[in-house]
Amino acid sequence: MAESRFQQISEHVDWFTPDDRTDRPALGAVHGADATLLVEGGASVAHLSAFLAELASRGRPPVTAIALTHWHWDHSFGSAAADASVLAHRDTAAELAVQAGYDWSDDALDARVRDGREIAFCAEMIRLELPDRSSLRIVVPDRIFDAERRVDLGGAAAVIVHVGGDHSADSCVVHAPGDDVLFLGDCLYQQLHAPEPLLTVAGVRALLDALQRFPVAAAVEGHGDEVLDAAAYADRLEELRHAADLVDARGRAALDDAAGDPELRELVEFLLVGEQTGG
Repeated sequence: MAESRFQQISEHVDWFTPDDRTDRPALGAVHGADATLLVEGGASVAHLSAFLAELASRGRPPVTAIALTHWHWDHSFGSAAADASVLAHRDTAAELAVQAGYDWSDDALDARVRDGREIAFCAEMIRLELPDRSSLRIVVPDRIFDAERRVDLGGAAAVIVHVGGDHSADSCVVHAPGDDVLFLGDCLYQQLHAPEPLLTVAGVRALLDALQRFPVAAAVEGHGDEVLDAAAYADRLEELRHAADLVDARGRAALDDAAGDPELRELVEFLLVGEQTGG
């Protein structure tokens, strides 16, 4: 994957593509006449600063807030780059308060991997993105919500909605009404902070039900390098639903049903782990 690049998705919505070399996710922005809302704080100050520079060069209005889709480091550790409020679900704020209290030395990071509070993949990516963490400042969100929050930007708006899911229970999406662009964060992905990556049938179904409310012309996944149009987004959701239905109906025999489709088989494998371990 190449370095992050700036793209305008619609009249009021921009995005900055992900970079898998250090697991940088996609960043987004929704702007109106008066203000700009950032979607995600990014993996580091350097990451978010690069996006802010692109927005400034195009004359976007001042950034007044950052909306976090969930607490994971790659979506939140760069928030200090912007002089703006950070808007997040209550559980996101609580977890980032825990993260802000940690020692971020190599030794302490290794210790958290050993005791299960961190996973080896994230530790490796953190070292690559933030080789010097002596001045790391994790911003704890100061604007908290439980279900959803609307942000008016002057002729445009964004709505941040808690949807949950297996990847992280605090997961939220950000929808730009009118433009009908949906930032999904990582909510469709498997849970990684577990002995084995997993999904659950109940978690997938509840998430898909929560996503039904949004009209979607374009969708952005947290680590997807292409904007999904309405048809591709519908296909993505249907594949998840199909995998959950297969596992629910067929159990391990679902692996045979998915044998010719590598992507479907991977989802089935994640779901089987979740069902066997109870999520």
